[in-house]
Amino acid sequence: MPGYFIAEPPKIEVFDDKILKNAQAKKLIQDIPTKLSNDTKELALKVVHLSLQEARAGKIVSREKIREVVAKLVEETITRHDSSLLNLMDIRTHDKYTFSHSINVCTLATLMGIKQKLKRKELEDLALGALLHDVGKIMIDLEILDKVGKLSPHEFAEIQKHPIYSYNILSREEDISEISRIVAYSHHERYDGKGYPRRLTGSEIPQLAIVTSIADVYDALTTDRPYRKSLLPHNAMRIIISHTYCDFSVDIVRFFLRAMLIYPLGSLVRLNTKEIGLVIKVNERAIIRPTIRLLIDSQGEMLPLSKVEDIDLTKDMSRFIIEPVGEEVFARKEEHR
Repeated sequence: MPGYFIAEPPKIEVFDDKILKNAQAKKLIQDIPTKLSNDTKELALKVVHLSLQEARAGKIVSREKIREVVAKLVEETITRHDSSLLNLMDIRTHDKYTFSHSINVCTLATLMGIKQKLKRKELEDLALGALLHDVGKIMIDLEILDKVGKLSPHEFAEIQKHPIYSYNILSREEDISEISRIVAYSHHERYDGKGYPRRLTGSEIPQLAIVTSIADVYDALTTDRPYRKSLLPHNAMRIIISHTYCDFSVDIVRFFLRAMLIYPLGSLVRLNTKEIGLVIKVNERAIIRPTIRLLIDSQGEMLPLSKVEDIDLTKDMSRFIIEPVGEEVFARKEEHR
């Protein structure tokens, strides 16, 4: 995402395949429920893959399969949104960035829609548009999409066409709502009018498109890309906040922060005791004191399963978070094996 480049970003966000490949860490977290079940994630990956194939072949995207997976995604996000991890990163161990990114954006956009108290039909329209927001990229040359380094003016002009392609592809199917099409069409518009493809400004940009835009930017920032390293969630959120009024409306940023809070579910944090834990529950009334699952003790040793402990920082006042940390804490463990 060229507009959000940082020369020397922090390490990669923590809940990725590094932690999942660490057998001991995996045992400590395997019982924590997630926003999406494995079956739903696998189905979503297959449907997104199929939809891209159909669109590439000039066929109509299958509305039945898309509607089925969107209904599942919305239902699970609604029922689990207060009690399960938003561990978006684990999806990326299954397939390529394009597919997993679409599902991550859909899930986060749906979470934000829930915070806005959208009705079920609105949530499903938002989810469908977010899930297929990048379908138009199939029309862009892979050499441009995967290019390492700065895009030429011609290449960037090509990239800017993909929302138009997305809208046209979704318009082939009459049963896909105009709301879903507009979400895909407008997710790169920016509050100050410097977005694309229509240079919309302020209230001209549909709110659900801004929701998808923030989800898109957040997931892109917390993912390794050919042109830059990923950011910790905490730092990605700071960047999004700093782009309020130029890229995003303040109201939608507020809903984003309500959905993610300061320490998002699934992120790693270091405590004043030098212990390291995984955020497993947030407290909207005390956002800097979530519930964490301890993974590494004060001596830097991985805790055995028998000693796993969940700490509610609103009740244990002797502990507090001093900083977010990245996957390097697990990398060091692997190096010493």
